[in-house]
Amino acid sequence: MIIDGFEIQIVRSKARKKTVQARLIGDNTVKVMAPYHTTDAFIKDFVTKAIKKFKNKVPVAKGETDLQNRAEMLRDKYIPKAPNFTITYSNRLKRSWGKCFFRTREIIINPVLADFPRWVSDMVIIHEIAHLIYPNHGKQFRELVSRYRLKERATGYLLAKGLKAEE
Repeated sequence: MIIDGFEIQIVRSKARKKTVQARLIGDNTVKVMAPYHTTDAFIKDFVTKAIKKFKNKVPVAKGETDLQNRAEMLRDKYIPKAPNFTITYSNRLKRSWGKCFFRTREIIINPVLADFPRWVSDMVIIHEIAHLIYPNHGKQFRELVSRYRLKERATGYLLAKGLKAEE
């Protein structure tokens, strides 16, 4: 089955009792795992909603590879004790510049930042990397982020742009 350009693979299981799950595999394949008794109509509705979420992720492109490389360089320079992580742009961010998922070590960045000066996006990346060590905005967290010498200037720039500041 194909929906909105995505190939849908449905796996029904008698062991699965209630939950339906969809995973994006590669660029255009969605694997759906569902209980054996789930109706086709329910699965189609579920997949349609899941595809909307998958489309909100900005596709991996050269800019995303550059983003990962840039973020790793910033980590090595400013916060070398931070663990490995993945970073991507995501259209899901409407009210913030970035978000860190502490447990999964994933960082998502608002794609609007790609059009801002590099020193501004660098500050947001450093801010989110610091959350990998300190999930709150406590004193130790602020000390880590303050290692970036253009922090205050970048924060002012972001405040002037209108979305909420992270601190």
